[in-house]
Amino acid sequence: MSKTTRRTILRNIALTLTAGGVLDTAAAQHVHEAAAAAKAGGVYKPKAFGAHQYKTVQRLAELIVPKDEKSGSAVDAGAPEFIDLLCSQNKDLANIYFGGLAWLDAEMRRRHGKKFVDAEAAQQAGMLDLLVEAERRERARRAEESVYERSTVYRDFAGYSTHARTDLAPGVVFFDWIRKMTVDAFYTSPMGVKDIEYKGNGAYSKYEVPVAALEYALKRSPFGA
Repeated sequence: MSKTTRRTILRNIALTLTAGGVLDTAAAQHVHEAAAAAKAGGVYKPKAFGAHQYKTVQRLAELIVPKDEKSGSAVDAGAPEFIDLLCSQNKDLANIYFGGLAWLDAEMRRRHGKKFVDAEAAQQAGMLDLLVEAERRERARRAEESVYERSTVYRDFAGYSTHARTDLAPGVVFFDWIRKMTVDAFYTSPMGVKDIEYKGNGAYSKYEVPVAALEYALKRSPFGA
């Protein structure tokens, strides 16, 4: 595949993401192949992120899908390269990450006096736990308001909620992006496919994802939705 064609495909995939589209397996494979091709001499040089930003993305990916007794981490599966390549082809996506990474460092400095990658592992995990919990509270708040909005009697009370808006909102949005893209990158990589024991194409009258495989995939990340 020519560099021009590969660049065009990557750009279209990246634009699909910020347009609210879903990353399918075929598209993800193009990104993994491009990342492999970009590893000159076995070393990948970031195309969108600076050195510190890329190191932070690597650490986040490692926390989101850590190494276990069955397979390597999202870093081992190439998730940071996957994310960097897509960000290099979409300014809107890159800005989500640039802003999110800057917010994360600022929040960690406020709480612990250090940038995210320089903080202790427990502090890093604790920050991500806070974002996951804030996301759950925000979903609950929206669901509660939606009930009021659907009611002809209580519609005017839609702005009220027992769940206060979170001041972690920027981090919640960013973490949602990097968590989804990291998991997508992992489970579409050769390592991730092997991890859930996908057997490949076959002739079936009905296809169902094995329950055990699905439950394992959902539990793989300690910061699941």
